[in-house]
Amino acid sequence: MKRLQTALPDRLKRWFFVLLAANVLFIVLAGLYLQPLTTGEIIKFELAKDVSTAESIVDHWIAAGLLDKARTSLYLDFLFIVLYTSGLSVTCLLLSRITLHEVLARTGYFMVYLLMAAGICDVIENVALLKRLHGTIENWNVILAYDMAATKFSILILCLLFCAVCLVFRMFRNA
Repeated sequence: MKRLQTALPDRLKRWFFVLLAANVLFIVLAGLYLQPLTTGEIIKFELAKDVSTAESIVDHWIAAGLLDKARTSLYLDFLFIVLYTSGLSVTCLLLSRITLHEVLARTGYFMVYLLMAAGICDVIENVALLKRLHGTIENWNVILAYDMAATKFSILILCLLFCAVCLVFRMFRNA
């Protein structure tokens, strides 16, 4: 972690573009591989708040022959967790640094730790979702997956808003 935090802006820029390309490539290839299953259907499953909703989604996937694709999607998501948390961490550090504002730069470091927490939430969520897809849909794994997904998405939204604030601050600083 310390190495990433003390990296020169040029090195962060290189990592930013490498991780951006890796994330885009992964999203495109995974989307093609998992067709006809869509990201929206997976997110709907992640955010199912009750057993009946989760069961109806799984029943639909079984009827449509998509259950194996859904399982594969979750296994692929473990790799995506590493990609998106790394990519957003580098983005937060880079954008917070180019603002040349001490508070934003320190907040960028904090965002890295929040993104680690989001990754942990995503792993826990995936385990609960896989438990559901392997035939055990119970109230605890529905609630756990929902809570972890909501926490993860909240952190991701917060990090994206932070990046937007850094960009706006940088634009007005240059004006």
